[in-house]
Amino acid sequence: MILVFVGAGSSAAVDPKQYPTTVEFFNRLPDNIKQDRLFLCVCEFIQTHKEKQNIDIEEILWTLDELQDYCKASLNTETISGWILAENRINQLIGGTKPDRTHFLKGMRGLGETQIEDLKSQINALVYDFYMTIPNGDKLLNWVQLLQELLQHGSIEIFTTNYDRVLESVIRESSLNVETGREFDGLQTRLDTTLWDTPGNSLANNRGRLTKLHGSVDWQISTEGINISEVFTGDHQQHLILYPGYKGVPIEEPFVKFHEHLRAVVRQANMAIFVGFAFRDDYINTILSELPSDIPKFVINKDDTLPDGLDFSFLNESEHLNIGFTRESVETIMTYFRNLWT
Repeated sequence: MILVFVGAGSSAAVDPKQYPTTVEFFNRLPDNIKQDRLFLCVCEFIQTHKEKQNIDIEEILWTLDELQDYCKASLNTETISGWILAENRINQLIGGTKPDRTHFLKGMRGLGETQIEDLKSQINALVYDFYMTIPNGDKLLNWVQLLQELLQHGSIEIFTTNYDRVLESVIRESSLNVETGREFDGLQTRLDTTLWDTPGNSLANNRGRLTKLHGSVDWQISTEGINISEVFTGDHQQHLILYPGYKGVPIEEPFVKFHEHLRAVVRQANMAIFVGFAFRDDYINTILSELPSDIPKFVINKDDTLPDGLDFSFLNESEHLNIGFTRESVETIMTYFRNLWT
């Protein structure tokens, strides 16, 4: 079983103008977001306190979540901070005149319940603008050749944190024997999540499966299940996607079973190939740490070095192809298999 783990760098390699990485996502934000007072405040905080000039969109969303948590705590009388504010106990604790508690609480409520949510919603809506487009077939050749080669040597389990439809396009246009869970019932194409009901269930040789760990731009929630639709409804609640930013341990289906399937595959893998993945998701890294230490591992990205330290020991002995996802890196993988079988 070959594990192929795919991150944003792989789609950027297909079309950098259409599929931005997290830094490029930030650079392509429209002026109405870049000029938003809250957005500017968050950027200033990151630049001055975290000493970062090149900010990516996930850092913006992480910081907004942190601020939103503070606002909620300030209003929650079940917490000590919220109770002190609600009961106007600050002057009792520090002395002096009474602070303008009403104005402060009103500001916290407006910031936490309206401003932050509105800004996050505007940013998240751009996911559909950036990633919905189907890629040009001519740009998919590297993916086609890599997956065709891998399918000749066993079963492949493909996992991606990307929202775009690059891999689906490769599978469809090349008629690869890779299941995506997409089923047409005569009226509507839907996602059949029963494909992941048994985590780690083995596939026959020369077959594959695609698992989109964070959802897809064309997954839409309906009363009948998960529809495949190319239309953004304007209501994030109707779309099955884990937006950029901190994700943590999933608690909702089908994301729970997707990650359980990843863990089961990781434990069984005979080889692992990482394409354009940045290793920034702590929960996914925890799962990947269960990879067998003695299997071949390839990491394809444009980073100068791989993450190190105990938390990334699962990358030990990896072959690092820091030229990115190119014809040359694909040829390296293909040569490995040719030498293996000669």
